Amino acid sequence: MGKEMTWANPATAGIVGLCTVVIPLAILNLGWIPAESAPLIIGWLIFGGLVQVIAGIIEFKRGGLLFATPLLVFGLMLCITPAFGEITKIWIKDFAVPPAANGVGFLVVAVYVAAFFIATGLVSRLIFALCLLLDLGLWLVGLAAVGVLVPAAGAVGWFLLLIFALGMLYVACALFLNELFERQVLPIGAPLFTKGAVSKGKNVSA
Repeated sequence: MGKEMTWANPATAGIVGLCTVVIPLAILNLGWIPAESAPLIIGWLIFGGLVQVIAGIIEFKRGGLLFATPLLVFGLMLCITPAFGEITKIWIKDFAVPPAANGVGFLVVAVYVAAFFIATGLVSRLIFALCLLLDLGLWLVGLAAVGVLVPAAGAVGWFLLLIFALGMLYVACALFLNELFERQVLPIGAPLFTKGAVSKGKNVSA
């Protein structure tokens, strides 16, 4: 009988897709590259978002709820949707999207990430810390965009998002190498939390 085909772990591809979106966006919003570069980032937004969506669907197929959900949420809401907004602004001259509109989107995602970063403590202390920075960054960017905080707070938020993305790029490399070599090549830290204890003599599925 032939060997049953299984899905490979898509986490590395999904994380790299996220990083290739967040890093250029952070650099753009921090003013490190000129605003005229914004249209060039549309491709990164669309294809980085698609990588995340595809990886999220595969992760759902494999039963990995923890990373499947954020990959879909980030890919669709923080990547592909803003990309279409930028395309619309190019097609329709003098069309300006109020910053508050994007800010509300960031805040919606930030509410979910508040639960997500806690859950990542089941995987790794490093990922937990990075996703905490992600959540703080989303709140600062979102609240600054809707006018609750001063613009400088938004800049701090984008800087935190940049640190998050650079850290997750390391995590992607670590997950890739550790899985291929079947040993720890690059450390990502032990879990911060543990799931409920399993009663002795009972087989409880995860």
